[in-house]
Order: sequence, then C-alpha cells, then structure tokens
Amino acid sequence: MDKNCLIVIPARYGSQRFPGKVLSPLAGKPVIQWCWEAAVKAGLGDVTIATEHEAVLSFARSIGARAVMTSSRCQSGTDRVYEASRGTRAEFIINIQGDEPFMTAATLKKACKKLKDSPDCQIGTACTRIQEAKDIENPNCVKVAMNKGGRALYFSRCAIPFHHQLSDLKGYPYYKHCGFYIYRREALKRFVKLKPSPLERLERLEQLRALENGMNISVAEVPPLGPAIDVPEDLKAAEIFLARGR
Repeated sequence: MDKNCLIVIPARYGSQRFPGKVLSPLAGKPVIQWCWEAAVKAGLGDVTIATEHEAVLSFARSIGARAVMTSSRCQSGTDRVYEASRGTRAEFIINIQGDEPFMTAATLKKACKKLKDSPDCQIGTACTRIQEAKDIENPNCVKVAMNKGGRALYFSRCAIPFHHQLSDLKGYPYYKHCGFYIYRREALKRFVKLKPSPLERLERLEQLRALENGMNISVAEVPPLGPAIDVPEDLKAAEIFLARGR
C-alpha cells in the first residue's frame, strides 16, 4: 500500500474524565506508546504525536516518536490533528485517538483501503459487531448505522437501528464505532472550518457534523478491538483483556 498518509495521534494530557491517561501505564508501558506502535506498524506513512503538554512531548521523544506541541486552545482532537498536519502533502490524514491502546495495523489498513476505494466518501472509519448486550445500551459505546455499501447513515450513543418487535429481521447486528478517522486532506481542512452542528452538540459526537454538512463517511467492518481508556476503571478492563490473550 502506498505510504501517502500522515498519521497523527492527538494525546491530550488534560483529559476532563481522566487527566494524564495517555501516560498511564498499561502492562509496562504508557497507553500512548501502545497507540504509537500500532500506527508505526501499519506502515501507511509518517506518524506524529500531537499534544498540549510538555510531559507527553518529552515521553514521546524519549521513545523516538515524532512529536509536536499544539495549542491548548484546540477544542477537539480533530482540531489538534489539523494543526499538526498543516503543510503536509499527504493525501490522507489519519486521526488515531491517544487512548486506543488496542488499535491494530490491520484495522488501519482495511479502513484506509475502504476509503480509497470509495471516491464518493471524504472520511473513513471502522466498526465492529457488538458482542455483549450491555454495550447496546451503554452511551459510551457509540453505535453506527450503515447502508449496504458500508457508508455511514448515522452515529448515536443510543441503540441504532431500533429493533422493533414486529420486524421480520431477526438477529440483525448492532455495530460499534471504532474511534478513529481517515480524512482526505481537503476534507479535513473543510471539516475544521465548519461550526459544531445541532446533532453533534446533542450527541457529543463530532462525526455528525460531517454528516449534517453532506460529507460521506465510509465504514470498514473489522474484528473487535480491545477497550479504549476513557476513565481509570478502563485500565483494569484493558489488563483483563490482555490477560485473556489479545
């Protein structure tokens, strides 16, 4: 696969729910290092860690990672990615969250190929089938509904699509959104200039801004990933995931 991507990992130290989570240890190394190693392994292009904190910058450089300091005024990870990517000539900008330690190279490659094969889409991402019933009603587990070609129709913290008791479709799966994005370079530039949209503000999901403004998102189905680190309790879940054999 052509190395025409720039991967940016936004690593905000000052997380509201879990300050410093990107440097929290997981099986002997910080969460951000897990993310960086997966990004490098994908071999899609250069990898940059973008942060607003000196501690993250220092650690990134200590492991040989390319890292940049971005403004503390960035309102989202996407804003941080855009700031770090300005000036690049890469065709695609990949935004991998710094709290996704179980991201895989295979997932990134499949989602990237899906977007490249979808000329009508400006953004790419991935999803996985939900296996546990508790995730269906969990608002921290973002669901996605797609058309038959794998293009996103809607994202929600609610259980979508609703399974009516009279429906003749039995066993239709729910899909969990994997929290990363691939942008065509011009699409990222356009996206960050758009104002937060009503649905985005209601659901607290910035990908809805893209859909509300007519941007198409391709979604590749991939095998389940391990837990993201949103709150301190997630570290224990991640340790259990590793103990069971990743």
